Amino acid sequence: MTDATDAPDDDARRDPRAPDPTAPERRGAFGGGRFGLLSEVLVVGLGVSVLSLPVVTVLPALAAGAAHVRRHLTGETDRVVDLWHEFVAALRGVWPYALASLALLVLLWFNTAVAGTGLLPGGTGVLVLSLAVAAMLAVVLLRAAGGWRRGASWRQVMRDAGARAGDDLAGSGLLVVAMGLCGVIVWMLAPLAVLVPGLLALAVVAVEHRAAARTR
Repeated sequence: MTDATDAPDDDARRDPRAPDPTAPERRGAFGGGRFGLLSEVLVVGLGVSVLSLPVVTVLPALAAGAAHVRRHLTGETDRVVDLWHEFVAALRGVWPYALASLALLVLLWFNTAVAGTGLLPGGTGVLVLSLAVAAMLAVVLLRAAGGWRRGASWRQVMRDAGARAGDDLAGSGLLVVAMGLCGVIVWMLAPLAVLVPGLLALAVVAVEHRAAARTR
């Protein structure tokens, strides 16, 4: 008959580095594998690029991309079909804000184009102001995409995004830097533009996580 006191000795002899067979199976950090996060950024970049082809769907597509990256980092399901489901959910109620944002960005682009010709009196001031407003609008839209959750009201999401953009100036500055770096990447190699949405989704998830951690 085996002595019951042998059990502690068996535990002592077990290699502490060996995995616990009784522990539940968990996916490794960043999806498992050295390039798990990179692959997800590529998938999100391509997916969001396709979903953004109608142009007016850029905001819900980015929201779906940010949700996909967030699920991947927290170890939840991150199938490609989940990106589509998040996109469909993000379409509900987004149209007034998507259309208004697009119209304002087109107006700001027109202002910069006219100011850049040098024919407009005070064109330098108009150019600087237009670029500043465009940057602020882009930051708010990115923070809205990062703050959106399934079932949330876009009205409240946009309001909260505007508040966070002003309260967390450091995070907003980081998003401006991220957009600038993405612009440099596209300038260096235009085909890489399809990867920019994935990089922006990762950046906004990181900034929103940073802001949430600071308020705890």
